[in-house]
Amino acid sequence: MKYTICFILISLIVLTGCNFGPAKPNGFPQKLHSCELTIQQEKTPLQGAHVSLVRIDETDTETKDWGAGGLTNTNGVVKFYTYGKWEGVPPGKYKVLVKKNSLEETGGREISYSLVDEKYAEVETSPLELEVAGKIKQTLDVGAAVKKRVKK
Repeated sequence: MKYTICFILISLIVLTGCNFGPAKPNGFPQKLHSCELTIQQEKTPLQGAHVSLVRIDETDTETKDWGAGGLTNTNGVVKFYTYGKWEGVPPGKYKVLVKKNSLEETGGREISYSLVDEKYAEVETSPLELEVAGKIKQTLDVGAAVKKRVKK
């Protein structure tokens, strides 16, 4: 009987609010929306690209400081995580930034090359925008393949 009561009490504690996940930081958005983008280059899935969402609409003070990011898989699909831990994206308007580099060794030196037009890597120049107000599933294309040496 004593063990049954202990089991019931522990079960009630667990079921009524014990959060076993990581603690969310202060000011974390109340709502995150599922966001899945397919990134293509010349209509072919772009694998291994870093994709970031940077907030451009700062009218909503609750979510203005929270961006999201992820890495494309073999099908060019990226699922976004806010703060690197929680799946989904806060509502708002975003610039989509896409970056993919490769390292090559030449003469004992490593040289970094950008494989996506550099305009897609900066907030000021990326033409890609996304408005998140609910679940998103969309395809974006970053144009022609490039191989441009990255300046250090």
